[in-house]
Amino acid sequence: MSATSDSYACDPAFPIGPVKTKMYGPYQIGDRVLYEKPWIFVVSEKCRQGICNHCFQRGPTLKRCTGCGFSWYCGKECQKASWKFVHKYECPIFKNALASTELAVPLTIETVRLCLQAIIRIKHDKSWNLPSDAFPILPNRTFTNLMHHWEEIQNDPAEMEFLEVMSSYFYKTFKGIADYGDLIDMDQLGVIHGRIRINNMTIFGTYGDKLGVGLYLSGSSLDHACLPNACPSFSGTLLNIHTTESVDCFDNLRLSYLDKLYFSKPRREMLQKRYYFDCLCRACVDESLDKRMNSVRCSNCDGVILMEPFSFESEPCQKCAQSCSEKDVENVRQMLELGRHTQILLSEAKKSDDHRRVLSLSEELNSKLRKVLHPFNSLVISTSLQIACSADILGQYAKAFAHFSELSTTYTKVHPFWTFQNAEILMKCTTRGLIVKTAPKEQLELLKHFVEAMKIVSVCAGRDSPTFAYYKKFYEDCREAP
Repeated sequence: MSATSDSYACDPAFPIGPVKTKMYGPYQIGDRVLYEKPWIFVVSEKCRQGICNHCFQRGPTLKRCTGCGFSWYCGKECQKASWKFVHKYECPIFKNALASTELAVPLTIETVRLCLQAIIRIKHDKSWNLPSDAFPILPNRTFTNLMHHWEEIQNDPAEMEFLEVMSSYFYKTFKGIADYGDLIDMDQLGVIHGRIRINNMTIFGTYGDKLGVGLYLSGSSLDHACLPNACPSFSGTLLNIHTTESVDCFDNLRLSYLDKLYFSKPRREMLQKRYYFDCLCRACVDESLDKRMNSVRCSNCDGVILMEPFSFESEPCQKCAQSCSEKDVENVRQMLELGRHTQILLSEAKKSDDHRRVLSLSEELNSKLRKVLHPFNSLVISTSLQIACSADILGQYAKAFAHFSELSTTYTKVHPFWTFQNAEILMKCTTRGLIVKTAPKEQLELLKHFVEAMKIVSVCAGRDSPTFAYYKKFYEDCREAP
């Protein structure tokens, strides 16, 4: 039995994707299983002056709130909706904070603004502890029913220090404006912060860029799996979740809480530290995934050798049956250590948006890795992706195309096929290839990658999504071009 809403007619000229919302299982690949408005949400600091802070849409002319000077809106409709939602109470607090350099800086921290919105809703909104606007409605998913792990958080010195600073900050910014004292003492604020910290979701846009963070009461009910069977997407701030595999029931739907796939040991450590659970999903108990992610180039024939990344035990080459020597193992150790060191340098370069530095570091690392590791190795794939993206930003399209083209065949060797990252790789392989390749036959061949990208988007986001509309328009323009 199933309940559906929002039906759309299929366009036979494009890959057929799901556009219905199905309340009950069993689910087929591409079924939309949930959509929901956020309980609270904030725009990221990088996007605050570039998109509407309420609907998250880009507009030609955004207008700053004249009351606080902090929030930006695309028009009166969104400004009024935001005012009714929380900004009526945020506005004087923002204004008070911006009058002081000491108090202004914390407003750029998303967690601080999320906690502020939660405090405002609890204090002023009579419906604050009802389920959020969603389909299907999960009646038990209210803010007070969310897990908070306050007991575990109290054992984390860094988290407790942050909470003490945030509590003190709120006392200062609320002074003379409103009395929220009962909600900002350490115990109350710790529980509020815990619920937000454990259950929030990143809101991303049509191009995969981070737009903000939101708390989705129903969406956060889905548990984690490192290889998920469902995928979130967003239309503005509206959350949609689609299946990427056949799933028998809602309770067995799984999202990934991580933005990329790591080796099992650091992956499980991150999940334990961030969410306080030990992951025992299929990817974590299957040792073969780690070995595939750490595939090594055979020194005899350039074939694939699968190697465990921590014990460094390996299987014979799949092509010539040669085993790794001690020297081979030592070379792999050195490459993994070089990768860890370079990732630190890359993180520093990314913080300052130094794309030339990122490109230089990635190319240097990638050239060394390829001498020892196989092209299917996850570290080779991730550095190739970094080269492609950085070269693309810098307008070096031939270099970007070369790496996107290779990734179109290697990325899914260790990563799931039905992901927005894979769709972007295939899309960029086409769009950058059309710049580099001029022969009509070659350009027509490139469009096959784009059709594959559209299939992925239709499953992961739905044919009624802004992302699919963006892909569809480009495809139509290419077909109409002479």
